[in-house]
Amino acid sequence: MKNLIIKGKNALQKSKIAHCISFVLLFNFQSFCQYVEIEDFREVGAGNFFIHLENEAATKKAIQQVMKLNKFPKEELVFNKGGNLFFATYYVNPEDEKSTYMMFAERVREGYDLYLLYIENNYHYFFDYHEGVEKFKLIYDPEKHKSKTLTSLLADKND
Repeated sequence: MKNLIIKGKNALQKSKIAHCISFVLLFNFQSFCQYVEIEDFREVGAGNFFIHLENEAATKKAIQQVMKLNKFPKEELVFNKGGNLFFATYYVNPEDEKSTYMMFAERVREGYDLYLLYIENNYHYFFDYHEGVEKFKLIYDPEKHKSKTLTSLLADKND
């Protein structure tokens, strides 16, 4: 009888260990599915987030926090100080190349709006904006943008 109890304890311990390992693996897999949820961000659609920030410094800090929490491998990123499109970047999901992380911050009337989108990896025409007298368009095109790290997305000039 004592032998059965010991075997039962071992089975229970092995079960707990297997459960913990599967939880860790599931957590790590989910970290590549959609953005890690961050306090103060509002969810706008499944897996997409938005936050309004008061200034460029707060916006840059929020972007860096998102990159750190999501463990994005990154290149040198471009912040357009004083620009209407302060920041734009993309990162194709390495676990599912059908999906892309898109992050952009645009200047609005009173501060900056930061969007974190988890989108299909296909052509997206987001919006037009002005920098002085010049007009630009923010477009993500997987045929053109093929980087495997979190990479700045520069807007195309409208003709």
